[in-house]
Amino acid sequence: MTPLVGAAALITLPALGTVPATAQTHAAGTVRLAHIPQQVLADQLTGRLGSQHAGSFVDSAGNLVVNVTSAAAAEQVRAAGAQARVVKHGIKPLTAAKTELDRFAGTAGTTGLSWGVDVMSNAVVVSVPKNDDDAATKAFVKRARALGQTVQIKRVPAAPRLHLGPGDAITTGGSRCSVSAIGVAGGTEYVMTAGHCTNIGATWSAGGQTVGTRQISRFPGDDYGTIRSAGQVQLDNAQLTEVGRPAVGTQIQKKGSTTGTTSGRLVGYDRTVNYQEGAVRQMIETTACSQPGDSGGSLQAGNIAVGITSGGTTGGCGANFQSFFQPLDEAMQAQGATLK
Repeated sequence: MTPLVGAAALITLPALGTVPATAQTHAAGTVRLAHIPQQVLADQLTGRLGSQHAGSFVDSAGNLVVNVTSAAAAEQVRAAGAQARVVKHGIKPLTAAKTELDRFAGTAGTTGLSWGVDVMSNAVVVSVPKNDDDAATKAFVKRARALGQTVQIKRVPAAPRLHLGPGDAITTGGSRCSVSAIGVAGGTEYVMTAGHCTNIGATWSAGGQTVGTRQISRFPGDDYGTIRSAGQVQLDNAQLTEVGRPAVGTQIQKKGSTTGTTSGRLVGYDRTVNYQEGAVRQMIETTACSQPGDSGGSLQAGNIAVGITSGGTTGGCGANFQSFFQPLDEAMQAQGATLK
């Protein structure tokens, strides 16, 4: 029987790993993003409010909450049918603080750290491993604190690391990775996975058959790769029917060949992650568990394909777990592909 490699049959490769998400239906190159009504409303409101907004998220009850900096802006939000939350910092100072930190991405003192605008905290949260106290890291943390109240320092269990491990999903040269989704362009099918995976080898296999050959590989900077199908292995997206970027706070699932299906919350977009191998920007952060071998796997919300597993906390899935994902739409656009 021909082996099935799809979004649920994830491959093992190295690595796990915003711009505020725009989930409104529109063309992103050849990629049409899913129409998510709450995010459409959020985009409309934040566009109307300008500098008076500070992002939006979905709360635990499923309500759309828009951060605003004035009572007048809050009234506009409520009139539109969403919940308003008055906060101290608007989107401009938050974005400016993150932009300043991004100037130092990949430099001494940032390895193992990540940061991004956290709309729930109304701050740029800098995640620092709890045991990382060398002089360079201390200097960077001091520089970050100097940016003022827009920045918060959060100690996390460990540094995010790329995931690489043995396994039986798609393999190359003894390394195993996981599949994120299947795209199609010009009648040719492509496996979407992590770039730190495709950097390892050109030819990928599953079940003793050739899956295909590397077409695109981007890492660091980004973390996506595509594998051109050799036509020997049946490729399928299972329940995934759309590509999109759900609202912050949405419950999501990660599927990988090491830990299987795990659930969590979408924490935020536009994370800068400083792996030992190099900095990666514009990543998605979640709380879903991922471990070595899950790299390249699928981040999804129901039938919506969201991202590609890049990296995260290794050594188990305890409290304060962080996992990072490459947005899938960027990889699909680079290949000129649509979801199969």
